[in-house]
Amino acid sequence: MKAYLTYIVLLAISTLLIGCGFHLQYDTEVPPQFKTMSYISYDPYGQLSRNIKEILSDNKVNLLNNDTSGKYPSLRLVKSKLTRDTISIYQDGKAAEYQLVLTVEAQVVIAGKDIYPINVRIFRTFFDNPATALAKTTEQSLIEQEMYKQAAKQLIGKLKTIRTTN
Repeated sequence: MKAYLTYIVLLAISTLLIGCGFHLQYDTEVPPQFKTMSYISYDPYGQLSRNIKEILSDNKVNLLNNDTSGKYPSLRLVKSKLTRDTISIYQDGKAAEYQLVLTVEAQVVIAGKDIYPINVRIFRTFFDNPATALAKTTEQSLIEQEMYKQAAKQLIGKLKTIRTTN
């Protein structure tokens, strides 16, 4: 009887999750029309490019090198910029809290003529404790890595919004 009740509860929970449109948070799916594409970046060995290539390879996307035919879509990373703005200050005038903003501009070029811009902005706050300089640097580095990963996921996720005509 207990196993039967557990089965009913699990069935009800799964039905509710499916019915409400729940999707896994870390599931970044690439649309079928982008399963073969080229990737061009202003910084091919940077953190953002590595994260994008990792997501594309996890989704079994065939990346082409130097596709000049225009037959396949092309994802072009135009630029990314990480800025740090002061949000609050201590009584002595030193910055206490920063806002990190990562702005990414990319384009999807289809058939060598249709250009679709993709823009992503990621925001994070960062507390500056002058007493722990080494920990502060490490924390900021980890936050920046997380921001680049999230930007890559959002960039690939936005490929779903692009409609192509074949």
